Amino acid sequence: MTPRSPAPLLAAGLLAAAAVATGAPAAQAAGERGPQGASVLSVEPNDTAIDGWGGWLVWSRRADDGTFGLVARTPEGVGVLLPVPAQTAPIDASIGPGPDGGPLVVYARCTRPDASPPIGCDVHRIDPRTGVDAPVPSASLPGVDERAPAVWGNRIAFSRSVGRPRAGRSAVALTTLDATEPPSRLIYPPAKERIGTGKRNFRAYTPDSIDLQGSTLAFVWHATGLRDRWRLVVQRGQRRGKILLTATSTRSTLRRLGRPVLSAGEVTVPRLRTGMRSRSEIYRTTLSGRKAWTLESGFSGAQTTRYGSALTAVAAPTPTAMVLVRRLASDGRWSCKNAAVAEARGCEVLQVDRAAQPWRKIRPQSEYP
Repeated sequence: MTPRSPAPLLAAGLLAAAAVATGAPAAQAAGERGPQGASVLSVEPNDTAIDGWGGWLVWSRRADDGTFGLVARTPEGVGVLLPVPAQTAPIDASIGPGPDGGPLVVYARCTRPDASPPIGCDVHRIDPRTGVDAPVPSASLPGVDERAPAVWGNRIAFSRSVGRPRAGRSAVALTTLDATEPPSRLIYPPAKERIGTGKRNFRAYTPDSIDLQGSTLAFVWHATGLRDRWRLVVQRGQRRGKILLTATSTRSTLRRLGRPVLSAGEVTVPRLRTGMRSRSEIYRTTLSGRKAWTLESGFSGAQTTRYGSALTAVAAPTPTAMVLVRRLASDGRWSCKNAAVAEARGCEVLQVDRAAQPWRKIRPQSEYP
């Protein structure tokens, strides 16, 4: 495939010819639990979340000047650079069916995307077939930060700041694409942490990433207190949300959860860990939390120790296909580079057959070890 920006679809410039490729077999490193039958779709200079639907994929790419753009890949394997403003941090985007049944990308446009958390964010929608971009009225309100959007039909879910401005606290909002008023429904997971025999409010909390499929919502809740905690929460319809997995950082080990993906009664999420025992993998569980599986990167223990190789993101563009981001090198901050290892740089975007992978069945885990 020769990547292009097809006119009159988009006029945002061509993608580099080597940046989005298909059909080349992924190099299988030592190890027995890595992705099987993988094809390399792209090798990216940056780690990135990725999302897929209807054969489409969307992810964020760093340009030579250090800014980030938004890349889409069509079901036919054509790569396009979507005409959205470049940002100084990866663009928070996802794709799903729009009101007309076709693909729709929703993303957060921020004035300070590299702040923690990002500042001045509103949610926009863009049709990847035409490049038509517009703000989502109920998710682009002045004085409020809206991020981490997900779309399904006319419904949209996103993170919305609450309380004192710039307090670092957000809730999950659910509304419709055509709504003009602020969302009336907000979802708040636990905002307190247990310390000894008592409880204390988290200093900051936010839904870090969200997925939406029909009436089912999945999100990763990031809370900062005595320690950083990430919780995978699934909510079906009007039922109360269920916590399926928690990752807690310590002084020596940084743990976190990546963007969740809903599919066919299951949710899949990357579990990322760096520290004395670096290992990141894909965790898959039923929505009830009663069954669970993991998929590892396919690198040997020695390679993982040297390079920090890991599976850092997952997407489901079709019911049978799965797309993974596999980091080939790391500087310890999940950024796909290692200054000490010049020959190992980049992140592979791999497409695999979901059912053919060497999933290892494990006991469901409430805490990432």
